[in-house]
Amino acid sequence: MHADIGHNRPPADIAAAREAMNALQHFLQETPAILSPSEAREANEFAARTERTLKDMEACRKEQTEPHNLALQGINALYRAVRQPLERALDELLKRLTVYVDREEKKRQAEADRLAEEAAALEAAARAAEAAEKEAIANAALGETTDVAGLIEDADTAFDDFAMAARQAAVAQRDVPVRLRSVLGGRARTLHSTEILHVTDAHAALTELGITEAIRTAILSSARAYRKINGRLPAGVVAEKVRSL
Repeated sequence: MHADIGHNRPPADIAAAREAMNALQHFLQETPAILSPSEAREANEFAARTERTLKDMEACRKEQTEPHNLALQGINALYRAVRQPLERALDELLKRLTVYVDREEKKRQAEADRLAEEAAALEAAARAAEAAEKEAIANAALGETTDVAGLIEDADTAFDDFAMAARQAAVAQRDVPVRLRSVLGGRARTLHSTEILHVTDAHAALTELGITEAIRTAILSSARAYRKINGRLPAGVVAEKVRSL
């Protein structure tokens, strides 16, 4: 490790790289275009020196970081050996819990639906009893002999039954979600929904999206893999040779 690091001074290789960077930037500023053989030779020397500087700096960086990387790899391997099988076991456990909770919630929902239907039927009966009560009161006013008191009592009882059934249905609906609480504390575990997108018509999707940079990158990556298998690029993808130093 460089002794300079503990004294707030850059390592020698970084200092040399900064000098090379300043010299190269000065050359680029003074030479916006290479127009002569002498400028080409000078530019080539700058390129060679810069490449050498980068290579030396990378070598120094690796020399300093390799012991730490090896130590980190050993630590990570030690923990990974236990973490990965533990994570797989946890995934299996959560899958089984999901199956149970899903089944239990469906049972609870079915019961909540049944109670809601009973409450709806009792409400209809209460409304009918109320209508009969009002009709009897109206007929009594016209002199018809009717057991108005009995019908009022029937309507009140019907509405009491409906109110109780409605409360039971509301409680059942509220309790449909299964909440798994732990003695360790924290939030209760419940089912949650995750959005998963599926491609049903790639052509239609591409027509609307257009070829974005992400799609272009994915197509080219898939085209290279296709060429390895089939010895040629797929239709719609062409190769171009670009020359550079």
